[in-house]
Amino acid sequence: MDIKDLNRSQFLLLLLLIMLVCSITTAVVTVTLLDQSPKAGIANTVNRVIERVIPGATTTVIKIVKETPTVSEGEQVVKATESVSPAVIKLVRKTDKGSENLGTGFVVRDGLIVTALKNIPGDLTGTGLEVVKGSVSSLAEVLSRDLDNNIAFIKFTATSTLSAGSLAFSEKSPASGQTDVALSYSESGNPDIMIGLVMGIIPATASSTSSANQNVDLIRTGSVIGDNIGGPVVGLDGKVIGIGISRGYALSAPALKILIDQIK
Repeated sequence: MDIKDLNRSQFLLLLLLIMLVCSITTAVVTVTLLDQSPKAGIANTVNRVIERVIPGATTTVIKIVKETPTVSEGEQVVKATESVSPAVIKLVRKTDKGSENLGTGFVVRDGLIVTALKNIPGDLTGTGLEVVKGSVSSLAEVLSRDLDNNIAFIKFTATSTLSAGSLAFSEKSPASGQTDVALSYSESGNPDIMIGLVMGIIPATASSTSSANQNVDLIRTGSVIGDNIGGPVVGLDGKVIGIGISRGYALSAPALKILIDQIK
């Protein structure tokens, strides 16, 4: 029978039948796709469904493509700072008049802290210094001042809270244009962060390193400002790439690691 021979009632019934078949097909496809989708809480892959209708064909072709989701810079920053955050501490000077906040530093190994030289007053000697992390504090003292590299080392009694954790150092200086993150101590428990770009690398010579004419890189970066001087500067891979020593500048991690290894 030709469709032209159908009366109005027959035509409507045929139309309803076609709509019913389409609805059932859609429901089956939807259930199938849900069964193949990632389980809740797993973001390793995302199923992208591509639907293509071929002109003149009686079926719809559906293809499921596995894709790795794009990680935003914000997510990268959060991940990068997770391993470094436990090492970030506050230095406090105790006097007869009370406590004086000296600034940020970070634990580089058990019992040893590094900070910017500008955070340590010239008249601070012997005791009177404390390392603070949340509600935990420990007496400390200035171990050495490095005038060439603008850093100071502090020794203290390590605890489970005051430790370097899983801190890792980059083995090379960052490239210009690389995103970096400078951290500073915050009373909230999580360090404050400042995101910047590496604007350039300045080669310098550190006379206090173990080898003569040892090349030491200074990093020019917009992430180091007044409040986070003395704190770690981290790359998006989670490794420390330097320490902020003055506004806009950081001493590179390879140079810092040499100085740390000299301290027995």
